[in-house]
Amino acid sequence: MGIGVGFGLGPVRVSAGVSSRTMAQGCLPLLVVGLVVWVVKAVLTALYVFLSWPSRVVGPVAEQAGLDDAYQAGAQWAAVALWVEILLVILGLLVAAADIRNLFLGSPGTKSSSRFWRFWAVTLFAPVTAATVGMAQAPEPAAPATAASPVIAKASPAPSPTGESRPPGVPASAQRAIVVTVSSGDTVEVKANAPGSVLPSTKQTVVRLLGIAAPHSAECKAEWATRALTSYLPKASHIWIARGVGSRGAGAPLAVYVWREGSDRAMLNARLLLNGVGRLAPGEVRGGIRSRFAEYESTARDAHRGIHGCAG
Repeated sequence: MGIGVGFGLGPVRVSAGVSSRTMAQGCLPLLVVGLVVWVVKAVLTALYVFLSWPSRVVGPVAEQAGLDDAYQAGAQWAAVALWVEILLVILGLLVAAADIRNLFLGSPGTKSSSRFWRFWAVTLFAPVTAATVGMAQAPEPAAPATAASPVIAKASPAPSPTGESRPPGVPASAQRAIVVTVSSGDTVEVKANAPGSVLPSTKQTVVRLLGIAAPHSAECKAEWATRALTSYLPKASHIWIARGVGSRGAGAPLAVYVWREGSDRAMLNARLLLNGVGRLAPGEVRGGIRSRFAEYESTARDAHRGIHGCAG
């Protein structure tokens, strides 16, 4: 069976043909190459899915926690690296399984009694060594204090606020700062206590509460919003600020999350939305934080709190 093509020129006829065997021989290499490419692609895809599944688990969790893009990417890469390290440890244990067995139980043919004592000698070597070193470095007991006349101790002054006054739930990346002045219902000028990850210097810096859009200038209840924020952040009070997903635009203040120092665990951004000091800026927050912020704004709107009582 084959394919033939022919044409005539007067008494001369020209024809050409290709047999099915020739066609099969020509297509066979293409089929083999295609099959190899498909197998390689399938293997690489399966390997990628197997190695990268921790990033797909950690990604949504990091996003719901309100981390910015850089921290989310770092958490995903750390999860993948930890997974790969675990696989390498398992592979190393499998490769060295015979050596590990010989270490704990001795070479094949060792007596059972010798295996028993060898196993426990190797197993207890590390904890016994650690305990011995710890006892050697332990301080000597203090000598009993001699009796002395009673002395009334003076009350020590209250310690100044330190990192121990960090509100519960504030992320470790947050930075401590002091309030200089409140400019509007969503803008405040602050000064960092020390250079950190949010404010690289201790210069006075204007920051904006992330996810909040308060009225300004002649807008309805603009002065009321400024007074409301001032009541939360009086001058010289200490706060904690942290970066969010939103970023600083050209010429715009740095947008941050704000917590008041002390035992108040509530984020000030959320409290302002709940009290109607401002409206939600949905493009600046996302994930679980955006859902909670939208719920707070809806509660304030239904109750006609603050700016939601303005006409129009």
